[in-house]
Amino acid sequence: MSFQHKHTPHDKGKTRKIRLQFLLVALVLTVLSGPARGETIRASYLYTLSDFYGPVPCNWVSLTDDAGRFETYVADVADRSVRVFNSSGMEVYRFGDDGTSGTVSAVAVSPQGDIYILSRKTDHSAITRCNFRGEPQGKVELKGLPPEFARDFLPDTILYRQGNLYLVDRNAMKVAVTDLNGAFRSGDDLGALLGFDEKKRRDSGISGFSVDRKGDYLFTIPVFFSAYVVSPDKKVRIFGERGGTPGKFNVVGGIAADDRGNIYVADTLRCVVMVFDENLKFRTEFGYRGLGPGNLIAPMDLAVNNDMVYVSQSRARGVSVYRIFTD
Repeated sequence: MSFQHKHTPHDKGKTRKIRLQFLLVALVLTVLSGPARGETIRASYLYTLSDFYGPVPCNWVSLTDDAGRFETYVADVADRSVRVFNSSGMEVYRFGDDGTSGTVSAVAVSPQGDIYILSRKTDHSAITRCNFRGEPQGKVELKGLPPEFARDFLPDTILYRQGNLYLVDRNAMKVAVTDLNGAFRSGDDLGALLGFDEKKRRDSGISGFSVDRKGDYLFTIPVFFSAYVVSPDKKVRIFGERGGTPGKFNVVGGIAADDRGNIYVADTLRCVVMVFDENLKFRTEFGYRGLGPGNLIAPMDLAVNNDMVYVSQSRARGVSVYRIFTD
């Protein structure tokens, strides 16, 4: 004997209610998990880094974030100086232009406020550790370098990340990671990792370089119209293609990432900063060639700090600052 249940209007109403509840839960989960893919990214020009006389007229300076101290450090090779700007974009301190630091190439800053100045001469590089006032506290001597780094390793870029110093020879395409006293911890030959022979290595070279919050290397190689992401386990991702339309590369320069995983790439010839998400999908670009306050002229180096993007440029245009919004 079998029994068949007849659905009453009450049962049908209950079923519809359950279905609506499931749909509501699914919608909430989609909203919570999906904004990184669907959000709109916008950039708004704020100001140009300035002193009491107005915007500082520098060219293609090297930029660094300050490990969360809400300051920006600018290394200017032309006048051998390091300028410190506060969170409002005003210069609060300047040092090094007396020649005591040599020819400043780049600067890195630790959370404790120690400043590491990389200076470079024809045949060697030197690292000077300074206090927060820029007063030299001693030299950082590189120790324990393996043979492939001990020979002809002339770093021109320095970064601080999570207790380490990253020293980069962009011409040789090599990265050495040391502790804060200069003791070698690890190193990477990016040219070898990409499978470059010696000729390809000589004909290329790195333009922009940075390290993101996960320890990934981010760098650009202009002659190949490409940007690269190398993870700590040596997995390589390549993105970018040649072109003059939005999202395409012409002469790429600086590269940096924010805490959301978005990657910013400066195109020096197209005069824009492009934004890609963590999946390397193009999202937007900003800047554009021109002499207006929010425009750019030959942008080069980038730094990202607390939703702010700092862009160095040419023609004495100084460093333009943009705020990034998502909605």
